[in-house]
Amino acid sequence: MIGKKAEEKGVATLSDVYEILKERKKGSKPLTYEQQLAFDYAEKFKLPKKQQVEKFQKELSELGLSPYAVAKLIEVMPKNAQLARSILMKENGINDETISKVVSILNGKGN
Repeated sequence: MIGKKAEEKGVATLSDVYEILKERKKGSKPLTYEQQLAFDYAEKFKLPKKQQVEKFQKELSELGLSPYAVAKLIEVMPKNAQLARSILMKENGINDETISKVVSILNGKGN
């Protein structure tokens, strides 16, 4: 991909990456080496259900988190407040209440 321009920039979760590369794999051209590595990684570590990822994205976005923070939280799926706090370090206005809401959402105890 050296020297190629990006079609668009944005934040994508691992499940999004998997879906995009899965569609490209169906196309006429084979995936590049880097794309195949990314596809294999995404296939191995993505969340099992797209509906679950979309639910997490919606609920975490409602807390006022940036798209980047939402994607990172969904990738890592922190089980405790300490790990969630380290992911949200650069977010503005994050307090202990927000962090506990994040952990409860990701562990299936939220909304």
